[in-house]
Amino acid sequence: MNKFVRIFLAVFLFTSVCTGDEEGFPLVSGICLVENEEYQKGLPPGEITVGLQVRSDSLFKISTQGRVLRGGLFRAGFNSIKLSASDFFKKSDTHTFFLECKADGTVVTKEIVLDIRMVPLYVVQKVGTERKRYEFTLSFFIGDQMVYSTRKFEPTDISFKLDLPPYKGEYDPFGLIDGAQKPVSGVSILGAVAGLYHLAKTLSPGKNEDKEDFVVQKKRRIETQYLKTNESGDLWQWRALISIETRDLKKDEMLSP
Repeated sequence: MNKFVRIFLAVFLFTSVCTGDEEGFPLVSGICLVENEEYQKGLPPGEITVGLQVRSDSLFKISTQGRVLRGGLFRAGFNSIKLSASDFFKKSDTHTFFLECKADGTVVTKEIVLDIRMVPLYVVQKVGTERKRYEFTLSFFIGDQMVYSTRKFEPTDISFKLDLPPYKGEYDPFGLIDGAQKPVSGVSILGAVAGLYHLAKTLSPGKNEDKEDFVVQKKRRIETQYLKTNESGDLWQWRALISIETRDLKKDEMLSP
């Protein structure tokens, strides 16, 4: 390889790297679902969070069915958008959004498709049947040490009767009753917590736990379960599969279905 060819290749590679900063790296990339506490509540998610990576500060607008939902400014780096999903979990369906971003004369339009697939798992309670009595477990932890645990049952009869003091009388739970001081009994809440903490410290050796940095859970597909009634009124346990697909739109393509 002669000297002229080597110089030509070096210039070509240098030019390709320089232009790659503008053309090789897209303005918007890495569009994904963000998994958060919305999928842990046991109810249909009220919002779906979509995340994306932006090369530089960009103006954006997101719309659906010809209606603008939100607009503003994306900062360079990772950004997220919350989309209302109040009607998404009534049936299996797809929902299409259009994201437009503009920065330094570059305009990018992305089509974002959210696919919701709902699967009934089992019936929890038939309509008209007697309401089930639920059992709850209450546990008290200090760090990772459980110091107290008990089971509670949902009350079957709830009385709204209140024992009020006599009308026009003075009521002071820590004052005088018939001219005598009322004895105060009980345990201080702060004292009880301090005692439990001391007990936990003596039961297990102390250890230093490093705080982990929060990491965004980026997903292409999320699975969640929740309770929901069907058209007949029966309460069912459902599973929902949420997935995301994206594609670039050309300038001559319509931005609405």
